[in-house]
Amino acid sequence: MKTYNTSEIIALAFAAHRINKGFVKDTYRYSENENDTRFANKELLRYHFMKKEEFVPNDFVDFAIVDEDKQNAVDSIKYLNREYSLQVMAGTLTGFIDTLLKTINSETVNKNDFGVLAYLPKIFFERKEKKELKSHLKSFTESKFIGQIGTSIEGKFVINEIHFVQKFGCHVVNGSIENNLVSFFKEFSAGKEIPKVGDVLNIKAKVKRHGENFITKLPETQLNYVRIK
Repeated sequence: MKTYNTSEIIALAFAAHRINKGFVKDTYRYSENENDTRFANKELLRYHFMKKEEFVPNDFVDFAIVDEDKQNAVDSIKYLNREYSLQVMAGTLTGFIDTLLKTINSETVNKNDFGVLAYLPKIFFERKEKKELKSHLKSFTESKFIGQIGTSIEGKFVINEIHFVQKFGCHVVNGSIENNLVSFFKEFSAGKEIPKVGDVLNIKAKVKRHGENFITKLPETQLNYVRIK
């Protein structure tokens, strides 16, 4: 079976992640005159290399690696080797992570490894972001619950984290109001710009419940019926 340079495939995996704006597990085809086909990340890798060797879909648009992708490839290998070093020594890695580490540290791979490497950017970015978020959340040790359950509140909400939850088809948004931790789920209209970390939103909502932050366990107010003013 033909082999490929591992570093190049990893850089290509980051290019696919950049193009798809995240990890796409399955290919999505839309009706005519709607959005272009959204190929799964692993399919983007495969078709990039297979276009001269076998049939590829007519709607596949080839893409190129940029310097950012190359740098992320180098950084991700160093980062994951460091992050999982203790588990490697202890022999406590999960089967998938063990396979991933062995693959990224090999000189060459074959097309059967494309699926594993396509997932690498997601793991790299999520672990980095979670570590940075945990560090940031240490500044909210004075967090208190706001409002009474069922009552309306409004204020300036600062985003600490936002990501799409495939299971629920919407985004989970974590942040704060006056240094008190707050979170909510929100479905954003298609085609509109999604808010990002650091943005300040003027919101009006109802208090759903008083709970705890999933990372720090600090008091966190969970909202629903959130309206961005």
